[in-house]
Amino acid sequence: MHLNIDTRTEKGGDSSVDKLDFAPLTKREFNPTLDGKWIGNGISYGAYRDGENPDDSITSQDHIKEDMQIMAPRWNLIRLYGADDQAENILKTIAKYDLPIKVMQGIWLDSHKPAEVNTDQVERAIKLANKFEDIVVAVNVGNEIFVDWSYHRIDDIDDVIEKIRQVRREIKQPVTVADDYNFWNKPHAQKVAAELDFICLHAYAFWNNKTIDIAMEWTDEIYQGIQKLHPSHNIAYCETGWPTSRVWNDGSYEGGLVGHANEENQKRFFDQYNAWVEQNKVISFYFSSFDEKWKGGFDGENPMDKAEKHWGLYFSDRSPKLALK
Repeated sequence: MHLNIDTRTEKGGDSSVDKLDFAPLTKREFNPTLDGKWIGNGISYGAYRDGENPDDSITSQDHIKEDMQIMAPRWNLIRLYGADDQAENILKTIAKYDLPIKVMQGIWLDSHKPAEVNTDQVERAIKLANKFEDIVVAVNVGNEIFVDWSYHRIDDIDDVIEKIRQVRREIKQPVTVADDYNFWNKPHAQKVAAELDFICLHAYAFWNNKTIDIAMEWTDEIYQGIQKLHPSHNIAYCETGWPTSRVWNDGSYEGGLVGHANEENQKRFFDQYNAWVEQNKVISFYFSSFDEKWKGGFDGENPMDKAEKHWGLYFSDRSPKLALK
């Protein structure tokens, strides 16, 4: 890893990011390994069990340990989304039991939250990355904060860039931003990419109204397209997957999609995608490990059928779906 120093310096005393003149970024390599073995084929992890949620719950270390023992035979790299008590508890559990798991630590930024809440996320992630330096292998500053359709979209790119620079100054690990391909394919994404050690890409064939027959072909095409737009960057596929349930014809965006959500189609996509990742050695965080019933809201006629609750390769009771049998 590189030293915890950012050699770029401001010219002219103007605090605006647009008017900063920096030397090119010296990228930190993101190539996760464990005991000399490449572990880049990872998975996103949410620890919340049935009845738990981010507003009022912390998952027990016993349950977290159980989850890690379920995942570790197949995945040794996980992605966390926020720098909060839950994330710290997960990292403590990994350290306490010396579990064979490395982590990409997230920072959850939200335009609907007070500025001090976003600042706290940044500062806490920095502390976690330094405290658990042997576990945290990368830090992600913001999740889907730039793409047009995001509820928690942040319009002030300069402010986020300042946060990215702060994180890079204060930790040794590589730093990224996770967003949808419909941000990374825009010209203004180049400004953000210039600050990053690697790019974290999201792309879902299901949400983009593709059938399972062409889902993997589309997924590969998106990856190749973003790589061409950012040829000097390593592109990690930080979210993609296929759900096992959805709502139909309820007037929502989801209700009008063409993709069929079931275990058979999830297995088909997962098998194709997993083989593609291994063959091409693309760093990946498949979405997701476990179903989470707290997600997606509880409005509508069949709220428990919503896709947001059913992206896991395991059910929320930790039993495996067809893809892993």
